[in-house]
Parts: sequence; C-alpha cells; structure tokens
Amino acid sequence: MTKRKHICDLNLGSDSMLPKKATRAGRLCRNLRKLGQLTKLHPETFEHFRSYSAVVAERQRQLLEDGGHVIHPYSIISLVWTSFMILVNLAHMTLSTSRLFFILPPINSTTVHPIDHAILCLNIICLIDILVRINTGYAQKKHSLIVMSRKSIFCRYLRRWFIIDLASSLPVAYVALHLNLSRRIVLVAHFMSVLRVTKIYTVTVHLKTFMRMFTESYIVHGLVRLTLLFLLTSHWCSCLLYSPAVVHYYWKRTTLATSKYHMNIYNTGNIQDVQTRYNKALIIALSAFFGTGFTMFRSNEPDEILVHSLIIVYAAMFMVFTLVFLMKSYLTIFGSTMRYQGLMNQVEEYMKYRQFPLSLKKRVRAFYQYRYQERYFKEEADLDCLSEELRDEIKLHTCRTLVHKVKLFDDVPASVVGTVLGCLRPEVYLSNDLVVRAGDIGDCMYFIATGTVAVYSLKGVEVCHLEDGTHFGEVALLMKDSKRVATVVAVEITQLYRLDAHDFNRFVMANATLYNRIEALASLRMHETTLLDDAFRRERESQQEQQQIDAATHEN
Repeated sequence: MTKRKHICDLNLGSDSMLPKKATRAGRLCRNLRKLGQLTKLHPETFEHFRSYSAVVAERQRQLLEDGGHVIHPYSIISLVWTSFMILVNLAHMTLSTSRLFFILPPINSTTVHPIDHAILCLNIICLIDILVRINTGYAQKKHSLIVMSRKSIFCRYLRRWFIIDLASSLPVAYVALHLNLSRRIVLVAHFMSVLRVTKIYTVTVHLKTFMRMFTESYIVHGLVRLTLLFLLTSHWCSCLLYSPAVVHYYWKRTTLATSKYHMNIYNTGNIQDVQTRYNKALIIALSAFFGTGFTMFRSNEPDEILVHSLIIVYAAMFMVFTLVFLMKSYLTIFGSTMRYQGLMNQVEEYMKYRQFPLSLKKRVRAFYQYRYQERYFKEEADLDCLSEELRDEIKLHTCRTLVHKVKLFDDVPASVVGTVLGCLRPEVYLSNDLVVRAGDIGDCMYFIATGTVAVYSLKGVEVCHLEDGTHFGEVALLMKDSKRVATVVAVEITQLYRLDAHDFNRFVMANATLYNRIEALASLRMHETTLLDDAFRRERESQQEQQQIDAATHEN
C-alpha cells in the first residue's frame, strides 16, 4: 500500500503570504524572503509545528515581527548557512591552531605564512556569520517558542557567543604581522584566533541537524560526532604538546634548551621541520588516547609534564565515553538477539526442570528457532499504539510475499487484502504435527506462508500436498455442519497464518470476488476428495472380494 500525497483542489493562495511583485528585482527580493521563511524541509520544523496550519500561522507571525526581515531559524537560508559554517569553523579551528603551534617565524623577523591568508578569508566569513546570527531568530525549546525580535536576538547573542565570535573573527594576527608589532602582541592575537575552538559545541549541534536530513539513527549521529571529535581533539592535543615551548619562544624570544627537538624554525632551510614535529606530536597524542605508552615524550620541564598529564586525563575520559557509547549501540543493535537468547535460556531451564526427553527438546528448539529466527520482538505491544490503518499497512508489507503467492488475492483491492491480513494470526507446525483432523468442527482456515502439508481424505487416502501460497480449511467454514472433510498434517516445518471463522464471515463472505473464488475452489476440492474416496472404496471392496475368492479356492 503506497503512501499517497494529497492534491488540493482549493485555491488557498500563496503559502508564503508575501505580496507578488511585477518587476524582476521585486520578484528576486520576494524569492529571497521566501527562503528566509519557515520551511517544511527543515529537519526540526515538525518538532515545533505539528500541522500545516501551525506552519502557516508561524509564517504570518514572522511577517509581523520586525517587518518580516528576520531570518527564521528553520528556513532554507538558515539550514544552508549553518551547514556551510560547519566546514568554515572546522577549517578555522584546524588552521588557527596549526599556525600558532607549528608555524614559527625566525626570532628577529616577522613572516606572513600562506596559512595566514587562508585564515584571513575564514575570518571574513566568520564576520559575515556574526551579521547573519544577529538577523536570525532562535528557538526556545523549553517553551516551544521561536523568538523573532531583533532586540531579544542580539541580547541573547551578546550574553552567549558574541564576544568569542568577534575576538576569533577579527584579523588581529594578520594586521600585527604586517605592522611588525611586538611578538607578545602577535602571540595574543594568535590566541584570539584560537578561541574559535570553543565553537565545537555549535558545530556538533549543526552537524546533527544536517545529518537528520539523511538519517534519524542516533547511532549514526553519535559515530559521526565521535569520529569528528576524535580527529579534532587529536590534532589539538598534538598542538598543546608544544604550547609551553611556543609560549616561551614568543614571550622570551628564545627556545628552551630542553625543547630543541621541538623548535626547528620555519623558513630557515629545514623544509621538513613542520611535518616532522607534527608527526611526532601526533604519535605522542595518539599513544595517550590508546594507552600504548609515551616513551617518545621525554621532558624535565614541569609545564610540559603538566600539559601531557592533562592530555592523558582527557584522552582517558574520551575513550571511556566512547566505550560507553559503543556498548550502548551494541545493546541497541543486537537487543532483539539478546532477548531471544534470554528467552531460550528460560526455555532450556524449563525443559530441564520438567525433564523433557531429548527428542522433545529438539522439537521445541526447532520451533523457537523457526518462529523467531534468533530475534525476539514484543510485536503486539509495539503495534498496539498504531492506528488501525497503519497496522493494516504494516501487515500488508510484512505479508507481501504471501500476498504475491496467494492467487486468491489477485485483483482484490489493497484495502480489503490489508483488512484480511490484519486478522491473520501466525502459527508454526513442526514435521508430522497434526494441523486439522477430519470430522472435527472447523472454526478457522489457514494460509501457507512457507512449508508443505499433506492432505488426507476421510478414508485416510493421501489426496495431495499443499505448498507455499495455498490455503485449506475453507470447506468446513462453508458447510452447514462446519465439519472438516480432510485431515492435514505438516510434512516439514511450516509457517501458517490462521483466519478465524468470525473474521472469515465478516470480510471474506462480504466480498463477492473472494467468496466466489473460495466457493469454486471448495467445490472442486470436495469433488476431488469424493472421487478419491470412491476409488479407494471400490479398490478396497475389490481387494476384499479377491481375498474371499482366494480363501474359497484354498478351502476347496
């Protein structure tokens, strides 16, 4: 059953409620304003606005707040810009730390490195981001409210991120290098740029919103977030290893004697100094993360030892958090398998307590293995909260193989098939299990999903084998006395779906197509069974007559 989208025939006007413009410039401005309005494409829209009317009301409110020129936080512009700023912030956090701790100019000269030009471009984008943030509303999730007032937006931004954003976005270091200012001023300017690393929280929040466009799996979100944090913090820890030596270098204009292998200077003939130092620092940082030892780190400086100790503590906490997340993910992914194993442990203890024979134990294990396929779900509890229409749709999907095999459902409306399937109850029969017995009162019919059953007549003659997609037991439901006319035995492990008599009368008998097909098939099966019984009776009488003749001949 496919999901159908409603096609509205009513003339409700424009969803944006913006006046249409005649000029090209006016139409362009109108389209830009539409991109700044609340959109249903944003992953978080329907967490706050649960219906189309709520979305329309929010758009109307947006037009009234500050003239409608504030960007909605759940708009296309906001979504695209925050996604773009993820890359900008990651690049800034990586380059600014690398520039401070690994690109060291000679002591008596000021050199502008190519990375400085890249950081300057990122600073310009970050300054633009400040303007965008001031003109973008924010969500108060605690009160389920979207604030669109510029005054409230700016006050909130000023209390939270404005100072850090402004300090890390101003190209102070670039200007200080060009003006050949004091090394201490250059150091402070570089540290201002490094303040951008505090935006890692904002990056992870926006990254989650971006990933929700593709998947809602919290496991995927967590793995991506942990991978990003691991890469970034490994890089930052590598940079921090050189922080005491770098600060001493900028502040005192000398290198530490104990840090000579750290402090090869840029642009002094040693081309591989940056790569060598970074590789060494990265190996030391990774050894702290994975607990493989730190024999490469040898220092007698207290500040360097303190920094390395802090890195070890952080790495241990990070790996513990990662381990807990992985364990939680494992329990989530394999929860159904673990519940099945717990169920089987109970079954084994029960069979042991009741002293089941070995043959019966094997049959019970085979039943559970076939019934649950090593995955145990509380299916009824999970489906009870759903609407009847949705349950029928799920049933139709799960039984789609059965629907395709059962010719009885050909050309029958999907709604009727879904209703019938919603009444089916799964049952599993092992090899040689008796399903129905001839002469008993029939209160249901069966559909074969997988497996094979043998049909025997009243006289015990094997009539036929029924396989996947066939059904049986409908004859008794059509008979006045409701008695079974055949015995059915499972030939192998068989998955059946049971349709009770009252559901059969409600849905099958009420549908002319299904009723005519079942009645025709029941008449055919009754005729075949009668013919086989008559043939069996004549053969039995013939055998008895022959035995009597043989006995009389033997006496003579």
